Amino acid sequence: MKKVSLFLALALVLTMSGVAFAETVQGTVSSVDLAGKVLKVSKKDAATGAAADVSISVNDSTTYAGEVTALAEVIEGDTVKIEADKDATSGNWVAKSVEVAATETA
Repeated sequence: MKKVSLFLALALVLTMSGVAFAETVQGTVSSVDLAGKVLKVSKKDAATGAAADVSISVNDSTTYAGEVTALAEVIEGDTVKIEADKDATSGNWVAKSVEVAATETA
């Protein structure tokens, strides 16, 4: 019981301190805002199966992999896998990494 109470107290402290929560977002790029450094990704909601758009900011520490090396190379329609942190205080998603899948040719 003591360990559970300690764990719950630690979880509460981390939540209240604005610690980021990480998530993997996979989907299709629906827009790229180079000036604002924001990617909008259309992904399927796991619970409902409905399409949902997620806005994810990038910054100077964001890394790129796959078919791109920078935000300027990401285009609408690209299939992406993004590792992002969600700030508990602001609710904003910030990409740690952006990976663009290779396009298939017939």
